[in-house]
Amino acid sequence: MPDNSKKFHEFALQSILFKGRSDWYFCYLKAEKIAHALVFLGRSAAPEWQEELDETARRAGLLPGSIAHLAGGEVDAPLVLADVFGLLSALRLLAARGALSGQNAQVLAHECEVVAERIVRGSNPSPFVSAEDFSVPQLESPSAFLSRPSYAPAPQEHLKDNRTKGHNKGQSERMSLILELVRKRKSLSIKEIASVIKGCSEKTIQRELAALISQGLVRKVGERRWSLYMPA
Repeated sequence: MPDNSKKFHEFALQSILFKGRSDWYFCYLKAEKIAHALVFLGRSAAPEWQEELDETARRAGLLPGSIAHLAGGEVDAPLVLADVFGLLSALRLLAARGALSGQNAQVLAHECEVVAERIVRGSNPSPFVSAEDFSVPQLESPSAFLSRPSYAPAPQEHLKDNRTKGHNKGQSERMSLILELVRKRKSLSIKEIASVIKGCSEKTIQRELAALISQGLVRKVGERRWSLYMPA
């Protein structure tokens, strides 16, 4: 089922499994994408690393099922967290051994960290959620894993002036809302931001994010539609 299937998201969020557990549903989808990414990376790996990458992809492929069982009350959160941390360690070891590039390992490790944080946060369920509240980018090829762009944080004493310089009141308020949302959610795509910040296009949000990045307040990981925005 493709990620852009709003009807399926709505069904899942109202199902007996994930109702009131939007964070765990997000983790379920995110874990799928981590596994898919490892499969794609494994296909292009050198022969000597193929077996290790396949084993790590197999471990990652079990994680969505573990999260579903967590939502169903069959296992406890610490057990699933142990699986996530085990996968995180495996990714770091692959990078240390040269099976994964440092850049790819960094992106994948961050995704695992997001899953771990959301699992903990999901232990306090909320019924106020809809399919518009999240979107997990589809990972179709290893090209999704590119180095994050460097940025030069603005001097702290100039941040206040730079936030509003060259922007009208509406833009300043919107930038503040975007920054607050990124700091709260920790990792967001433009589509996720657009689902919350209404009344403007994704292009406008992209420009606002570029300004926040130039000020050293937000950083970007990945490229094009796989980009994620996080607090700097």
